[in-house]
Amino acid sequence: MESSDGESCLVVSGFGPFGEVTRNPSGLVARALAGEPGVRAAELPVSFRRCVPEFDALLAGSRPRALLGLGVHGGDGYRLERRARAVLTSEAPDNDGLRGAQIRLDGPPERRTELDLERLAGVLEAAGSARVEISEDAGGYVCERLYRHLLERAEAGRVPGVFLHVPPLSEVPLDAQLGAVRSLAGALLG
Repeated sequence: MESSDGESCLVVSGFGPFGEVTRNPSGLVARALAGEPGVRAAELPVSFRRCVPEFDALLAGSRPRALLGLGVHGGDGYRLERRARAVLTSEAPDNDGLRGAQIRLDGPPERRTELDLERLAGVLEAAGSARVEISEDAGGYVCERLYRHLLERAEAGRVPGVFLHVPPLSEVPLDAQLGAVRSLAGALLG
């Protein structure tokens, strides 16, 4: 994306509150990064229908160098997601009441990141992240919906793209999550 000084930069998206998650660390990290040089970031709604057009609005008129999606999961560490499937399996409703199991996406059965996730996991671990997993299951919820779209946009723009699930704030404080994501961002751009 283009920053205010006209340079291409990293695009980061996170999500807002949903269900019992009143403070979603993924959205808080994205909002914190939004003002940093070389970053264009936004908090997206937890909505199967609205997350994609809002992500596209974030991309509009820009030249991304890399795309990084963030979401929260219930575990105690970080999860780098390898793939996003066309069949969303979640029965949990989004903030608009829609369930993933009601959605069928066009295209191939799955899309995969081409990034070296083992290397990125090492970057997160070197930054002090206690537990980092590489996942084959992005959850079947709004995160997976957005990740599939993010990978489509990354492929079309010939830029790297990846999705990171972060832990709840009760497991890892916001400042530590922000540091981990900054390290990952550096690896994506470096």
